[in-house]
Amino acid sequence: MNKEENRVLMTVSNLKMTSGVSSFWNSLLREFNKFDDIAFEALEIGGHGKNIFGILGDQIRFYRSLNGIKLGFINPSLLNRSFFRDAFFIRQLLWKKTPFVVFFHGWELDFEAEVDSKYVDFFMKTYGQAELIFVLSNDFRDKIYEWGYRGRVVVETTNADIELIDNYSYENRVEVMKSTKPFKILFLARLIREKGAFELVKAVDILYQRGFEDIELTIAGDGEDFKELQKMVKEIPYIHLTGDVQGEDKINLFKESHLYALPSYYGEGLPTSILEAMLFGIPVVTSQAGGLKYFFEDEKMGYLVETKNPENIADGLEKLLVNHKKMEEISKYNFIYAQEHVTNVVMAKRLHSEIQKVLQR
Repeated sequence: MNKEENRVLMTVSNLKMTSGVSSFWNSLLREFNKFDDIAFEALEIGGHGKNIFGILGDQIRFYRSLNGIKLGFINPSLLNRSFFRDAFFIRQLLWKKTPFVVFFHGWELDFEAEVDSKYVDFFMKTYGQAELIFVLSNDFRDKIYEWGYRGRVVVETTNADIELIDNYSYENRVEVMKSTKPFKILFLARLIREKGAFELVKAVDILYQRGFEDIELTIAGDGEDFKELQKMVKEIPYIHLTGDVQGEDKINLFKESHLYALPSYYGEGLPTSILEAMLFGIPVVTSQAGGLKYFFEDEKMGYLVETKNPENIADGLEKLLVNHKKMEEISKYNFIYAQEHVTNVVMAKRLHSEIQKVLQR
């Protein structure tokens, strides 16, 4: 394959944003650029809010980028705005007779119901023309087949950037686990109610009332519910709210934490922060939201808990608090599993292989 003859145009979100999706693409594109047979070209889109001129501008820039492109790589979420915006990118590809693949990242169940009732035909005339579709959950794959798609649907993951653990080894994790006073719990996500931070605060308070007084919860992130959460925790000395963290600050939080908790009931694809925690060998307490339902191995990677149930979340946390041997066992499993299956390096190779097959048709 000649790299210049195999140009792939990828729609990606703003790569300068501090979000899981941006981290996903920055780490993947770095690996894609190392391949010598396919030229992956990123077109940044979105971030315009309700500015119609920005949205139209994206369509125009997409059209101007299509000359010489061998394959389109469209990256929507199954939610209202992204679904229709990216369908217009696909219409352009169909008009130019350029084959394309699709990778659904987010997946909102309420909007899935709307597609069921109103947009199946629209889906099939746009997304349904893809050579290949990637999703983050078996449920999403099954729904796409139910809508009538007859091509291949591949269940993928998000990824964790291997550079996060430069100069880090499992021995570093062992040293952290030797000292569990205080026992440090980390929550790192966008602060919207559905991510489960409010329930986690209540769960940690329940643990404190049960006599686990050597615990600390750090909540890292920013979002629309930051101020409400700030009011909730301001009188609780063992809960710390940091705001948004990036770079070395984020790495240091992972390095020093004993447990990662994300009891989300958001319409998740597969949360990047969970894969990042696993990369550091951290046991995880989470829910079956979105792609976690099929990805997460209960009792091997940590513990699954019920959403919106602080008592049950507290029970899941307590299982690790009282069982140091189990915590070590899970920690080692996560450290090895993440490096073998969910780093950007491993994922880039999987996607590259799939794209190669499409280009060779």
